[in-house]
Amino acid sequence: MSANTNQPTKKYIVTNEQGEEFLLPKYAATFRILMDDKDTIRDVLNSLLQLDYDHEIVDLEYEFEKPIDIFMPENDPARLDVWVHTRDNRYLNIEMQNKVHAYFFDRMQLYNSYLTLRGKYEFNRSDYFMGLPEEERKYRYYELPETVSIWLCNNSVLRSKEIYKDVWSTYSEYEVKSGNALPILRKNRYIIVDLPNFLQLRKGVKTREDFWLRLISRGPLQVPETEDPIFANALDRLRVSRVNPELLKALEANMFDHHEYEVLEAEAYLKGQARGMEKGVQQEREKNDADNAARDTKRADYLRSQNVPDSVIAAMLALK
Repeated sequence: MSANTNQPTKKYIVTNEQGEEFLLPKYAATFRILMDDKDTIRDVLNSLLQLDYDHEIVDLEYEFEKPIDIFMPENDPARLDVWVHTRDNRYLNIEMQNKVHAYFFDRMQLYNSYLTLRGKYEFNRSDYFMGLPEEERKYRYYELPETVSIWLCNNSVLRSKEIYKDVWSTYSEYEVKSGNALPILRKNRYIIVDLPNFLQLRKGVKTREDFWLRLISRGPLQVPETEDPIFANALDRLRVSRVNPELLKALEANMFDHHEYEVLEAEAYLKGQARGMEKGVQQEREKNDADNAARDTKRADYLRSQNVPDSVIAAMLALK
């Protein structure tokens, strides 16, 4: 590994000891540059899903910022970071996330819904499905293909600090309570990768998954030098000298998800507003307490002027 000895000109660029610049792939725009290769995507997915030889992904198609043709407010379509369709009709989406906000889990479910709907749309038009006899297509009208929504998160999202990756599916609440829960449907899953937990729990690079997750979360200078062709080609794609200058110019404008930052800004505003309201209520309560105390003092002084005993005054004031 090489140390970053120079200050980068952009926060998504790091410089090694020899002065060579590399892109940090933890941002959505630079993540797409890293993932713009079929072998890389296949290796990342097989590593994350821990697929054995008989079930690993062999061939796939991919698309960046896959638009989802579902109505959204202001006609601003949702776009999936990396959309993957495998040869055996599995549909996967990989999302790179740097911010966690109040509606992050809502967003996960929303994007998973997009993935499922789009996967079903593509599945029904696949050569496999269209090659089935007509009666069988009718029988399998509601069949869903396998869909996996993968979220690589640079903020901690898992409640446990003892794991860095979790799989979420649909479970029976009764079976969860009885301790016998198994997923009701394995076709639709979330893979949640907590990169801060990963960095705490996995020291060094011992597996292919280790290499990819360390590269994505920490950058090219934090992974070992390698002759593995897939790893080496991925690192080459992150060399600034190899990136099209026009693409570099466009990176800054596309570096951040404006929806994500609008949500964060709105969340901060609402929290500030709530704190302001709470402070106002507290101030009003303190003012009322002070007014009541001043009123009670005046009442006590008047009663004493009429020779009322203090014990009686205390009992009278306690009645309020």
